[in-house]
Amino acid sequence: MQQDSLISVVIPTYNREQYIERAVQSVLQQTYSNLELIIVDDGSTDRTEDIVAAMADPRIRYVRQGTNRGASAARNKGVECANGELVAFQDSDDCWYRDKLSMQMEYWEAHPECSLIYSAYVLHRLDGEAVRVPYAGTWGNLEGDIFSTLLVNNTVGTPTMLFKKSCFMELGGFNENMECLEDWELALRFAERYRIGFVEQPLMEAFLLNGGVSSSAGDFYLNRCRMIVRYKEVLIERGLFDKVVGDILLKAKDWGVLEQVQAMLTAMLSGAM
Repeated sequence: MQQDSLISVVIPTYNREQYIERAVQSVLQQTYSNLELIIVDDGSTDRTEDIVAAMADPRIRYVRQGTNRGASAARNKGVECANGELVAFQDSDDCWYRDKLSMQMEYWEAHPECSLIYSAYVLHRLDGEAVRVPYAGTWGNLEGDIFSTLLVNNTVGTPTMLFKKSCFMELGGFNENMECLEDWELALRFAERYRIGFVEQPLMEAFLLNGGVSSSAGDFYLNRCRMIVRYKEVLIERGLFDKVVGDILLKAKDWGVLEQVQAMLTAMLSGAM
């Protein structure tokens, strides 16, 4: 496999001094070495800047934002600064396997029609359980036209993404008004317009942390309901509306918030919110 294409890797970080070095080293140690690493510090108040400065590698670029604007804004800033035609995301508390980029580039050489390549990954939950994502038996296609799949469930983890910068910019990047599910919403827009590639082998490990955005149930239900409303007509056309609504209400029931979520979704669908 040739390494002609420069890959810009973007890591947004905010007060992750205890994890940032592991994430950075997992990028620098990639078997695909033609890369630049853009670390966007989203206003950290800990020792993140000092830790990054101590990692003397010419491929590292450190960009500091004056105020904390959120992960989506930090990722968008990183892509704007990227010199590569291809961009990948890593999170400051996750870890790539050494051949992550190499395997994705090998897939891309065989499937040049794709604009985004993602992979399976291992998710470490708060209770310590490690699970493979996408889960076994996930509904729908995982590669090619995956728009219907993503209307139903999220299979694309942000740190598994490798994509064309031009396509990301055309789509407008991440929605900076979303504090949760922004990766799902971006993947939906990619899949609505482009072909998507998938590497079945897990290529990284992700870790849920207490206090992280991913653990916020309130934001999850709010943004999931917004996505259902936005794609309501498409869901109905594809016969998926009842399935998607049933799934979110079942999840809400399990979490003991069925009445609240039901009322919120009803109000949104009626235009009252």
